Amino acid sequence: MIDQKQTNKLCLRWKGKQRRIGITGGIASGKTIIGDFLFQAKQWPILDADLYAHEALSAKSQIAKKVCLRYGSKIIKNSSKSNQTINRKALAKIVFQNEIEKKWLEGIIHPFVNKRIKEELKKLKTNSIVILIIPLLFEKNYTGLCSEICYIDCPRNMQLKRLQSRDNLSLEEANQRIDAQWANSFKKQFADHIINNSNDDETWKLQLKKLYKL
Repeated sequence: MIDQKQTNKLCLRWKGKQRRIGITGGIASGKTIIGDFLFQAKQWPILDADLYAHEALSAKSQIAKKVCLRYGSKIIKNSSKSNQTINRKALAKIVFQNEIEKKWLEGIIHPFVNKRIKEELKKLKTNSIVILIIPLLFEKNYTGLCSEICYIDCPRNMQLKRLQSRDNLSLEEANQRIDAQWANSFKKQFADHIINNSNDDETWKLQLKKLYKL
């Protein structure tokens, strides 16, 4: 899948004084709920890459304008040229069915996300611990921003069930979303900690309490 140089990058970790807990995992594995639990338990600030990706596509942003120019009426919610809102579900349908379009979109969104994360880390430099929730942490080389990486493990059948329920997707669409990311079995080997979230119970809480002495 990747060469030795890329493999070495996956093993990189932040060596500064601040403890930066990277939380990642496959889509619909439970990253957000686990991040929220840690915040409620410890009040550790959270930087969520998905929120910055959402911000990148907000109305009137330069990235949103580029996206609207590329896809036109297929992904625009309203017709007001001064305030075009992107239909994110329509956009997702396009990019998850076309690898070229997916790479193009990621190519303009991820530099923005990376920039926003670094800006927020700078603001939080006096905090001893920060949580970074980054779905594509390995795929997009964010490992060097984290002092440790906590991987949320979840089997594919559970991901499919959650995805279809959460995003109202067909089975084909849910499979496309999962296949767009690297395999769980591959990414897990580069994590420092693994939290099992395979069941619809809260055993993950016990694992987190033990790991982070909550």
